[in-house]
Amino acid sequence: MDRNTTVKGTVSELKVITAYVDAGFRVLLPFGNSAPYDLAIDLGPQVLKVQVKTGRLRDGCVVFPMRRYSGHSSQGKLYGVGEIDIFAVYCPDNQHMYAVPLSGTLIEGRLRETETKNNQKQKIRWAADFTFEHHLKTLKKEVVELVGIEPTTSTVPLLRSPS
Repeated sequence: MDRNTTVKGTVSELKVITAYVDAGFRVLLPFGNSAPYDLAIDLGPQVLKVQVKTGRLRDGCVVFPMRRYSGHSSQGKLYGVGEIDIFAVYCPDNQHMYAVPLSGTLIEGRLRETETKNNQKQKIRWAADFTFEHHLKTLKKEVVELVGIEPTTSTVPLLRSPS
């Protein structure tokens, strides 16, 4: 079945949301299309802004766009500092997910799944270094450290309506 890009993007978002929820995280969804990110993860005192992308396998790499596109322009626009924290990439070709930090002015992300034909070893972004499982484990560790520092209950008194 041939699916348009909107459906593919929706499937990717659902896969990522499901992974976060299954790992025990609270997922926040922005209202409307005005946020530069697709979802956010509530980490207690912090919020992680996540932009979901659909990857595809090409020549041994998972390839995904690192710019945002709208129907008005085919150029694409870079994400600014503070707009997102991480790309969550779902690749339907291998059914794997990856977590890739925002990095500079790259137009396209590439994560190498297989060895290069020329045996290059340096300056390779290996997909195995960006697995979603590793990302989730790291987040859980950070949440434990944050909760250990911050109070776990609110210090704001309960507001009750008059009886």
